[in-house]
Amino acid sequence: MQTTYNVGIYTRLSRDDERAGESVSIENQREMLSRYVKEQGWNLVSTYVDDGISGTSFDRPGLNRMIADATDKKINLILCKDLSRFGRDYIEVGRYTDYVFPAIGCRFIALNDGVDTISRNNDMLMIFKNVLNDVYARDTSNKIKAVKQSTFKTGKYIGCYAPFGYLKDPNDHHKLIVDEATAPIVKRIFDMRYQGYGFRRIASVLNEDKVITPRDYYYQREGRPNPHYQNHLWNDMTIRKLLRNEVYIGHMVQNKRGTLSYKNHKQIDKPKEEWVKIENTHEPIISLEVWEQVCKLDNATARPKRTGNGEISLFGGLLYCLNCGFAMSYQQEQHRRKSGDLVVYKSYKCGNYARSGKAACSSHIIYTNRLSEIVIADVQQKAAMVECDEQDLSERIGQHKAIAGQEQLAALQASVRTTENRRAELERLIQSLYEDKVKGAIPEDVCARLISQYEAERREKSEQAQVLTEQIDGFQAEQGNIQAWLEAIRQYGNIETLDRDILLKLIDKIEIGEREIIGNQKQREIRIHYKFVGYIG
Repeated sequence: MQTTYNVGIYTRLSRDDERAGESVSIENQREMLSRYVKEQGWNLVSTYVDDGISGTSFDRPGLNRMIADATDKKINLILCKDLSRFGRDYIEVGRYTDYVFPAIGCRFIALNDGVDTISRNNDMLMIFKNVLNDVYARDTSNKIKAVKQSTFKTGKYIGCYAPFGYLKDPNDHHKLIVDEATAPIVKRIFDMRYQGYGFRRIASVLNEDKVITPRDYYYQREGRPNPHYQNHLWNDMTIRKLLRNEVYIGHMVQNKRGTLSYKNHKQIDKPKEEWVKIENTHEPIISLEVWEQVCKLDNATARPKRTGNGEISLFGGLLYCLNCGFAMSYQQEQHRRKSGDLVVYKSYKCGNYARSGKAACSSHIIYTNRLSEIVIADVQQKAAMVECDEQDLSERIGQHKAIAGQEQLAALQASVRTTENRRAELERLIQSLYEDKVKGAIPEDVCARLISQYEAERREKSEQAQVLTEQIDGFQAEQGNIQAWLEAIRQYGNIETLDRDILLKLIDKIEIGEREIIGNQKQREIRIHYKFVGYIG
């Protein structure tokens, strides 16, 4: 009895295939295969099309619909022009032709390759063709990556759309220009963070003010509604990502994300050593001073708390207990005088004491007004020292930083050497494992497990080395900032009132000692650590 074949024609064209011209076009494939079905006297049920989709992926709309129809017995023969149209992953193609199609009773024909699953005498040819198609996909992927890497290294932007705050230059889409409509929003976000606001608080303020989100703005420019309704609001992750993007200081950092492989197109974050960074490629929106302060806030152990009206307290995030090292806690109390007037007292106390009581530490309480007077007096004193003898103060600061810096720099450099030595050792171990596997001296599963462990540790060591190197670079850069500090402090010789902006520009942290009675007087030690130069006694 002759089998009646209900045929499903499958056609596919990827963007890379378009270069081959009309010979592989969807129309050409459909016409050729339809003619063949008619010549054989078969029944054409449907044509399944995947246009502009890579053959390395098997999650394609047309393919999925065809497999579903074959499973439901709507078709019992699948016809395509050649194996490369069906797919370019030799493992997946083999799984379908050797297991899936026979299991559901479906015949498969790749016409130009002479492959027909009803006849198994061409198995070796099919395997060979599948491998060649896979190699072609790998080679194409490598060429595309090479072109992208070359583009990255010239500082050209290749993203689909410009980062929020920028536009693509209409004369050159690989260049970024400042977007006057959204750049002020970026500046506002950085300013709020500079003042000590947390990511969630910044998002909340923007949402309260109905500030447009990056995705809404993109769709607005495109003249389309935003289908992602959840993105109508700012959130802490969006703020965090924006604040850590070096594009806003004029640097291009690309190749941060990519696919798992040429077969698996899942997007993953790449290790930092694979990023491509080109500096000063476009106009910055944010100054380097603001950027550095924002980066320091990310590493701060103390987070400034808001007052009752939602503002950041004046010294929030800057005060620490001199004795236990804990961050100082802000408090605000109201007292009514005998006259009936309500007085608000603002103060700070040791956070360790506030949390655990006298067994942990003492209160170290200090009032905001009194601390402001002390800081103003110290700033005025340092400014006067600059005016009187700038050379002497500069030498004192240099000597102090040199003594402290030599130890810190030596420790960082020793850590880098240790990390690099371990990374080199891991690379030797991995190479040795490969050699043992080839010789048959170690089981394959043991080899794979050890290589996976060593690779994970090697990546970890690479990241550690990168972080340590950046710390060394940053430390060495700070050594040359003494003159910048001298110029900054000189501006505040006549300062009379403090605000948070001045504090963040001049001071890294302030350590508060406990009050002690010496003789008939109460005294306490307060150490003010200035930016770039540290504590000057």
